Amino acid sequence: MLDKRQQIRDWLASELQRKGHGAKGKLAAYLGVAPSGISRILGDDPTKELREIKAEELVRMGEFFGSMPPGIDLKPIVAKVHSTIPVRGKVAASTWMDVDDMDFGYEDMEEVPSVSTYPADMQFALEVDGNCLNKKAENGDILICLDVIRAQYQFKAGDLVIVERKKYDGQMVQRTAKRVRQTAKGFELWPESTDPAHQEPLILYENSPGETAQVIGLVLWIFRRP
Repeated sequence: MLDKRQQIRDWLASELQRKGHGAKGKLAAYLGVAPSGISRILGDDPTKELREIKAEELVRMGEFFGSMPPGIDLKPIVAKVHSTIPVRGKVAASTWMDVDDMDFGYEDMEEVPSVSTYPADMQFALEVDGNCLNKKAENGDILICLDVIRAQYQFKAGDLVIVERKKYDGQMVQRTAKRVRQTAKGFELWPESTDPAHQEPLILYENSPGETAQVIGLVLWIFRRP
């Protein structure tokens, strides 16, 4: 009889085949690992050490494929790895919105899994609205984020962060996700979008009159509904 580890590997290989060309790379990006990590999980190269699947990775694989390994109950794993957090609002590049329209009301808040590497009460989630992040996330995807202020996290070059711009004493808000770059002058935030309308970077060391800009979150991972 096959052990559970081999059952999971067989399921993974079958699901990748079902997804078709490019599935391994997409899964790797979804998990935040290198494609070679998936190959090591599958045991594709006998010269490489076999890599075990982490509990959190198994949960995300189930989300990615929209299925579970036969005979494997993910519910206890989900309960152990995750607690849920609300999707409190959205990100939408180049769009100024009234502060009341940017965040969801309590009854409209969806619950999604948090990430086990940080306390759930230091995390929040936002829904991607449009193509402002289409190099990394699709319209409707959920960004699981670390509250950098509560966590006292100092963002660095290469981070994907949530930035809020405000004007009119905070009544109008623009919230989006951008990639941090560091220059000789300071930090710049660059888009992860292919849309020509969203290519202008946000220069943090240059202030626009009447506006404020603040990095409020670090994107930890991207949740995609099956």
